[in-house]
Amino acid sequence: MAIIDPRLDPDGAQGAPLWRRLAWMAGIWAASVVTLGVVAGVLRMWLW
Repeated sequence: MAIIDPRLDPDGAQGAPLWRRLAWMAGIWAASVVTLGVVAGVLRMWLW
């Protein structure tokens, strides 16, 4: 229920500053781009 009612969230994730939420989003996006690049590189080396 903590996700539905922010008052019950002990970490206060709903009250996190916008810059922190955007930083997390950018970090996750960057990690996914790096992962896709590594997978593409491995496939390229393997298939070439």
